[in-house]
Order: sequence, then C-alpha cells, then structure tokens
Amino acid sequence: MHSRRGIQGTAIVTLLLFYVINLLGIRAGSRTQNLLSGSKIIMMLVLCLGIFSTGSSDTGPYSVIIPPMPGTSWFTAFGASLIAVFYTYGGYQQTLNFGADIKDPVRNTPRGIFIGMGLVLGLYLTINFAYYRALGFVGLQSSNLIAADLARVLFGPWGEIFFSLAIFMSVLGFINATMLSVPRVYYAMADDNILPASFKRINPKTQTQEFALTFLVVTAIGSLWWLDTFEKIVNYVMSIDSLAIASAAATLFVFRRRAGTSDPHRGFKIWGYPWLPAFFVLFLLVVAANVIITDPSSALIGWLLFLGGAPLYWVLRRGK
Repeated sequence: MHSRRGIQGTAIVTLLLFYVINLLGIRAGSRTQNLLSGSKIIMMLVLCLGIFSTGSSDTGPYSVIIPPMPGTSWFTAFGASLIAVFYTYGGYQQTLNFGADIKDPVRNTPRGIFIGMGLVLGLYLTINFAYYRALGFVGLQSSNLIAADLARVLFGPWGEIFFSLAIFMSVLGFINATMLSVPRVYYAMADDNILPASFKRINPKTQTQEFALTFLVVTAIGSLWWLDTFEKIVNYVMSIDSLAIASAAATLFVFRRRAGTSDPHRGFKIWGYPWLPAFFVLFLLVVAANVIITDPSSALIGWLLFLGGAPLYWVLRRGK
C-alpha cells in the first residue's frame, strides 16, 4: 500500500513540475519536449546495440512457446497483447491538435506524422529485436523492467541504474506532450460552444491556456490518486480510446462526401480509399471489443468514467 502511494505521489509531483513548466509559456513547453524526445531517441539507439548481443538464454527463436491462459483463444490473447502495442505506437493522432500552430499545416502535418511514425516504428522494432537477442523469450517473460535488464546485460549494474533513470526521464515526454496538446482540444470544444468560454482563455504574454491546463492537471491528479495502477488505468481507457480513434477516422467518409466542389481539399488522395481507412476503423473496433472481452471489469469502469462526463458536460453548459 505504502509503495503504491509512493509511486502515485511521485507521479503527482511530476505532473505539478510539468504544469509549472508549461505555465511559463509555450516555448518552455516545446523546448522541454524537444529535449525529452531527443534524449529518448538517443537512449533507444544505444539500447539497440543489443541486436549485436549473442548472450540470449534461448537456443533459437522458437525454443520457448508461451501458451495462452487457460480458456483463452489465440485470437483473444493476440487482441489482448495489442492493448500495450497500441498504447506504445499511439500518439500520432495528437499531432492534429497542433494544426493551428503549424506553419503550412496542409503540407507539414502529414509530413510530420509520417516521419514520426517511421522513426517510432524503426526504433521500437529494432529495440524489441534487441530485447530478444539479449534476454531471450524466457528473460522477456520474467522481466518487469525490460529496458533496464537489457542495459544491465549490455553495460553492467551501472548501466542498469543509468538507463533506469534515463527511461524515467524519457517517459516524462509523454506527460509534457499531453499538457501541450490536450488543452487545444478544450479550446476547440469551447470554440464550438461545447465547453465554457473560460477554456479559450490564453495568456497573451506566455500564449498558455492557463485555465484549460489547470483543469487537465487537476483531472489527471484525481485519476492517478483514485484509479490505482498504471496498467489498470490503461485498461480503463483503451477500449474508449480505440473507439474514439475509430470514430474520428470514420469522419473521413462523412467529410469527403459533404465537401463541396469549392473545398480546396475535395480532391485529396488516399491510397486504398475507401478500403484502407475502412480496415483501420474495423481493426480498432475489434481491439475495443477485445478489451471488453478480456478485461470486462476494467472496461466497465472505463465506460462508467466516460459516461460520467455527461453530467459534467451538463453542469458546464449550465454554468455558461
């Protein structure tokens, strides 16, 4: 109990630290993000050296076959494994929140998304192969901190300590990115009269959405304190998140049909349209359904939290 509260306390202090950084201004937040993202890339490149390791405890790539849990099909087990995978590779959708802050967004937004996705795919696939080469399937199965264990194998005890700290620092990049992007969603919702106008307030000196940022941090701290472990929080939100991304992707069909002949984006091209985006939407729906099947209690809590936003929305609308 004390250990869990200690972890939650550390997370809350971290949130408050980045809250202060982002209150200082959008430049402070963006520079912090560049520093954290750069350190993460360098760290991962160093750990990718593990692909040259020959110390794997396994004798071959198929020496250990981990069976699914009793009563669980391979399809369900594969779907459950996608929860962490989707969370790892996610984030590309947050780029769209910065559309108003990007120079020449029509050209630079898709370029940034594809470059970022390519970089993430290359790094994560390489480092996962390094995990296998250095630790083997048995080591992967028994490890709680895979990157730290890989650092210990490659660089010894001091390497494990250093990279454990480096991993902690790199994870902070996600927190900072969230504080940069989510308040912009609040701004758009307030601009559409869904949220009160206070969510549109911007400090003219720092260009910071102070009220929206404060609302986000207070909500996050409450979630950390009451929703138990990180793994459970991910399971709470994953089915809703997958459904939300699927819904956003499905709007592509609606907007493409509604776009008039004078719309400059009426003729945009998508390879494989409409089958490729339809497959993307269907795949996300399958993942969302699989989360509900494999962890119904967590999914139920997540959906209750999601639906709990309805009375909050009503209160905010009445407050206007």
